[in-house]
Amino acid sequence: MNSPSANATRRATRRDPSAGDDRPTPSVPSLHDAHVLLASSGGRDSLGALARLSQWQDQGRFARLSVVHVDHGLHPDAPDWVEIARQQAQAHGCPFEVRRVAVKRASAGAGRGSTEAAAREARYRALDDALVESASNDPDHPPVLVTAHHADDQAETILLALMRGSGGQGLSGMSAWRPRGAFAHWRPFLETPRDELEAAARDSGLGWVDDPANDDPGFARNHLRHYVLPELRTFWPDAVGRIRTSAQRLVMEQRLLGELAEMDADQPLDGPTLAWDKAAALPPHRQCNLLRQWLARLGCLPPPPERLGEWLAQLRTAAADRQPLLEWPGGQLRRYRDHIHWLKVLPEPTRPLDWPADQHCLPLEGGRAICRRSTRAGSGDGAALRQSVDAWRLRPVGGSERLRPAEARPSLPVKQWFQDQGIPPWERPAAIGVEIGGQLAAVLAGEHWLVDVAFRPAPGEPGWAVSERRAGEGD
Repeated sequence: MNSPSANATRRATRRDPSAGDDRPTPSVPSLHDAHVLLASSGGRDSLGALARLSQWQDQGRFARLSVVHVDHGLHPDAPDWVEIARQQAQAHGCPFEVRRVAVKRASAGAGRGSTEAAAREARYRALDDALVESASNDPDHPPVLVTAHHADDQAETILLALMRGSGGQGLSGMSAWRPRGAFAHWRPFLETPRDELEAAARDSGLGWVDDPANDDPGFARNHLRHYVLPELRTFWPDAVGRIRTSAQRLVMEQRLLGELAEMDADQPLDGPTLAWDKAAALPPHRQCNLLRQWLARLGCLPPPPERLGEWLAQLRTAAADRQPLLEWPGGQLRRYRDHIHWLKVLPEPTRPLDWPADQHCLPLEGGRAICRRSTRAGSGDGAALRQSVDAWRLRPVGGSERLRPAEARPSLPVKQWFQDQGIPPWERPAAIGVEIGGQLAAVLAGEHWLVDVAFRPAPGEPGWAVSERRAGEGD
């Protein structure tokens, strides 16, 4: 342990002056009433950030400041690091909490970066949980996550993106603001050199954590930090500033490309499905830009440009009933009926499951749930089923089953109903069949539903309104 906290402008508009770029920012709560949660490792950067944030709180730039430390349990000194981070928070009069996570170590031959990536994923899951709990416990002070990323981190991130062959999105670096679910992640120190945060840490007179992993040259970021950037500075002393300036110009260019994508799409770019009928007539480079901008707004790692170009070529030559597939670590792209669908993962197929009469919501695979609540037929509640003492059971549907939607109509094959509703083939295995007394009574597929007339309650009679939702949502 070494012995050696601090200045941003309060955000009042859509853009924070400390960001240093023209990047569009997500909708962020006003900082005046915000509860800032600093994710602290206990290291010198975190300590310097804590010192500065404490000063900003004293100046009234936000309402509350807390420290969250994530213990990954990967190093034998991790308990000591918890105590160091706790002492730092106490010295600044900040509430402190530690969140412990389990990190799956990389298997032999997988590379050290695999464990690092798993630790990062577990860390941010824990921080997301902290945001949710903070909002629940103190709704008057909306939480904002803060990390101590600084100008040198930004330069390293951009150089890493350059070595990966990234395009303009990656070479733009980290943004000062980004969404984290319903909350926001703020990086207020992206224009602050590492030396300034370290000076603030030393001035605090407190100790900090030195994680030996930060000195391991086997990690690409450490190699850049200890060898490449120092060498660049010998010729360009302001190398970090020059890299930042180039990134800021790329940010402006990305904004222009984003605006072009909005015009080409002629539709919102905020959902996982994109109408492609008009875009099909665009030149290939505009199609590529549209898809990359769309995926970036979904928070998705875009596919390599060459693979995206190959897939777009397949789209132009594939028959209308074909479904060309592009798979990469960021997910999947599929076409169905002049729409492009992005899937992070394929939906989990429905499995047979009894639905007890006293259980209103039943958890399913893939984070889904199916729920029922009392209603009356004709009240506009959608999939209304008659109340019955017969046993209820959920099961998959194969498509050959038939349901009769109304008295005056013939029965309808479920496969035809899937097609009529425009439900893509890969979503159909996740459709839920509801059996009552051993007979198929209804089929639900997301927001679409089909109920057999024999199981509908008569107008005004009590029934059950059945709906699918994400597990954990309110009834």
